Amino acid sequence: MLKPGWGGMRIEIKLRPAEEGTILPFNYNYEVYSQIIEKIYLVSPELAREVETSHADHFTFSRIMVRKRELLPDAGIRVLSDDVSLYVSSHSPELIKAVAEGFLDDPLLKIGNAAFIADNVKVLKEPEIKNEVLFSTLSPIMVRTVKFVNGRMKIWDLYPSDEMFFDKLRKVMLMRYSAIYGHMPEDKEFKLEVLKFKPVRILVRDTYFRSSLMVFRYTGSVELARFGYETGFGEKTRYGFGMVKVIDSEPRREGQG
Repeated sequence: MLKPGWGGMRIEIKLRPAEEGTILPFNYNYEVYSQIIEKIYLVSPELAREVETSHADHFTFSRIMVRKRELLPDAGIRVLSDDVSLYVSSHSPELIKAVAEGFLDDPLLKIGNAAFIADNVKVLKEPEIKNEVLFSTLSPIMVRTVKFVNGRMKIWDLYPSDEMFFDKLRKVMLMRYSAIYGHMPEDKEFKLEVLKFKPVRILVRDTYFRSSLMVFRYTGSVELARFGYETGFGEKTRYGFGMVKVIDSEPRREGQG
């Protein structure tokens, strides 16, 4: 049984393009998800089955970070840097250790026609998370609701410009926290001040999801802030949504904006 650890864990996987001029497709989330699961299977089939079949999202991952690149509108991203980075995070150190060991056992990551080799896997230091923290997304946050359109129920992706986004996000985080920990956090309240956001659309298998890259100031429940940092904010985090990094965990002093 996958149990939450005393603290989560995050790794950075440095990936080298297998050949020069590698083109990374724009939509790769499902392939990365599938191969993370495959890496866990190499180390612990039992753990992989549990993670794969669970209705709870036990991990999240970042976009593939390409420092030097060329955008090819009809093809993807031409990788010009020597390596790219992928971050994977979870509330469970056991799960992250399995991912790391899986990449060491089989360093290949295939995305469409592109192939990458994992050269290095590094455990990152966990930041101190307080009740006020500035976050920036490493993968976009996705929040959905159901609306009635012409008498039919339709799934609707929400942006931070929609007031319903914040209420729905809070409900999603509480539901996900409860599914993993078996109880609600002591402090259930938090609010987000979105400083900037950019809407993006990502194809996962055969469905497009609208989501938001953003910088936001979080205030409130430390438990939910930590949970969001470890497993992602919002929905479908196992498919590479909602990963954040801490920009600043210092509360604002009087006189600051």
